[in-house]
Amino acid sequence: MTLADASDKYEVGPGRLLQSSAPRGWSNMFAEFRLHVSGRADTFVQPVTEISMVFRGEGLVRRRDSGETHTTYAKPGVIWLCSAGQQIEWLEMEQGVLEILHLYLPPAALLDYATERGFKGATGQSLRYTVNDPLLEQIGRAILSEMQAETAAGSLLVESLGSSLSARLLQSHSTSALAVAARLSSAGKLAPRRLSRVLEYIHAHLGDALDIRGMATTANLSRFHFARAFKASTGHTPYQYVSAQRLAQAKVLLAQNQPLAQIALALNFSSQANFTRAFRREFGITPGRYREQESR
Repeated sequence: MTLADASDKYEVGPGRLLQSSAPRGWSNMFAEFRLHVSGRADTFVQPVTEISMVFRGEGLVRRRDSGETHTTYAKPGVIWLCSAGQQIEWLEMEQGVLEILHLYLPPAALLDYATERGFKGATGQSLRYTVNDPLLEQIGRAILSEMQAETAAGSLLVESLGSSLSARLLQSHSTSALAVAARLSSAGKLAPRRLSRVLEYIHAHLGDALDIRGMATTANLSRFHFARAFKASTGHTPYQYVSAQRLAQAKVLLAQNQPLAQIALALNFSSQANFTRAFRREFGITPGRYREQESR
């Protein structure tokens, strides 16, 4: 099954989908922003790790699992967590209207993070039912913003935010303590030759769907150690660096009078409209207007 299939339980009954990350093609996460009204989903096994964040509205939500019934008076700030593989007897919303951001992570996301960062005892971790966590909410809002308006290196940003979600869930919201906390040892800088190799790789693939895994492989490091070392070396996260390089290249291509649609495609934007929005957000001017000014 795909990550998108995890949302099938919300397709029955009333309510509607407001926004989906499907057009973005993110590989490590699927996200949906949904309007929920009264309804019920019967027994199912949660296929992936799901994080559900209430952003607007109020309502009464009940869930039964492991022989217990949980009741939540839902309002903005409430976050539900559900572990991959968890058996849910039923889930229902009795009253109210809620706008909820649903984030779906691959079943192995937490284990992959734990393994690469030196956690022990992470296998089989289960998550608390409800939490109130401003950091998780901040991450969720950043993902929703990227879903609504694509930036120059949004897939890298979402990949990084997915890792942050895994870290937060393991460190703060697991129901059983980890045998060993995350080894958050400070990562040193990349050796000059490694950094040069990574920068060459990035510039050679600006038009491709760059991801941290590919950069880390080029540097011969794990994804998580690479991200820290890259920032220590350049002062920028991989997302910030790639975004800046793509938009700088956009200026070069605009000066060469290439069509906007062609530039958007060359720099891995999903559409000309999203390229225009990202360019204007960064420079305060549309690509077309920028070209006009530069040609005077």
